[in-house]
Amino acid sequence: MENAGWFMLTFRSFNTVQDARDYRHAHGTGGWIFAADNAPADRHCTVPSIVLFPPEMTPAHILGHPLTRGLSGRLLAP
Repeated sequence: MENAGWFMLTFRSFNTVQDARDYRHAHGTGGWIFAADNAPADRHCTVPSIVLFPPEMTPAHILGHPLTRGLSGRLLAP
């Protein structure tokens, strides 16, 4: 099963893209940052609008992930 190993990966959410970039740089994590453009206001409690994904995940997998599904946004390279 291709996604089986992802259950142990860490996803981090942030308030701003700069916070995510700073964390990625300070901790050397690598990974893609997804910044949603259209996260509904009532969605922020359960689904963050800025997420740092593990470097093991590809853009295609990130865009189909439950945290990003149905959102438009920017995917910022590692």
